[in-house]
Amino acid sequence: MKVFGIVIKIVAALAAIAGIAFVVVKYGDQIVAWFKKTFGGLFCCNCECDCDCDCCEETSAEEISEVVEEGAVVAAEADFEG
Repeated sequence: MKVFGIVIKIVAALAAIAGIAFVVVKYGDQIVAWFKKTFGGLFCCNCECDCDCDCCEETSAEEISEVVEEGAVVAAEADFEG
């Protein structure tokens, strides 16, 4: 009977892990959007803070091309359009 209880606990733990994985795969985009909407003001991406970070400044294409080394593969925005 003791072994049966252990097996049931293992099966329940695996089912819980599978359920969490399903929720993350199914609703991951919505969870990320909610998190950014809710906690977005805590990070340095709104440019309303007094910190010295440069995370909000956009980088021009010329600056990116200077950084990219020869032979590196670079993805364009058109590669990600659906």
